[in-house]
Amino acid sequence: MRTPTNGAIEMAGCSLSDLLAPLSSDGAVVIPGVFDPEQVAWARRVVLEHGPLMANTRAAPSSRHMAGFHRFPEFEPLHLMLTQSATVSSVMKHLCGDRVRTIGLSDITVNRSQQWHKDLLRGRFRVYLGEGPYCAAWHGTVFKLIVYLQDSTSLKIVPGSHREDIDLASDDSAIPIDESTAVALPAKAGDAVIIDICTTHRGSPETAFTTREVESHPKILVSTVFGRFGAPLTNRMEVGNAARLESWTSQHLEKASPRLTAL
Repeated sequence: MRTPTNGAIEMAGCSLSDLLAPLSSDGAVVIPGVFDPEQVAWARRVVLEHGPLMANTRAAPSSRHMAGFHRFPEFEPLHLMLTQSATVSSVMKHLCGDRVRTIGLSDITVNRSQQWHKDLLRGRFRVYLGEGPYCAAWHGTVFKLIVYLQDSTSLKIVPGSHREDIDLASDDSAIPIDESTAVALPAKAGDAVIIDICTTHRGSPETAFTTREVESHPKILVSTVFGRFGAPLTNRMEVGNAARLESWTSQHLEKASPRLTAL
């Protein structure tokens, strides 16, 4: 598998600061062509070959999720593909400084999505964030990398929402009053989507994953989260995510299906 290069940045014909300007203003940016077709095909094979290890946490029979996938030897090379990309490394060091690090928040999803939410700790885990404000004070310090393993038009964001705090007791507060303010972020397979952890966003509706087409050609994404070393949000998200991950693992992982016939 070829090691990624900085080709995407070079092809953009602009400085890294200019390329990442939408991340500062809107809360997300798409960097094209970071991972090549060979890498995308390899990543899909890894996910589908090890599908039986993952949990079904949604109604759709072909839906699968692996939280904290970096923990498992079968998926660790996939996480390394993301973190060892020269382009991703350059981007994250530009955003977070030379001591940028991951925080243990990684996911593989297959035919699965979420409605409007922020990727902050929510529900009973929000206590790990301590006293707010969170986004108003700490946006621009923790970022999620999302890579779709097929072309995607599902991601929508609320521009500027990474600076705005909401009630994290449930995701209801994340639903925009006027959804016409949302912006779609289409991405090609292998593009790197960078989203501020505070940005309000959503994916496809659950009904999108009940068709024969997605059972035959699953929609897969992989993601991991980077943070600025020593930043309050980095540290608090890491600790809270560890608690959330322990809960998710005990609740879902041992229920994984022995066969994924749909995949």
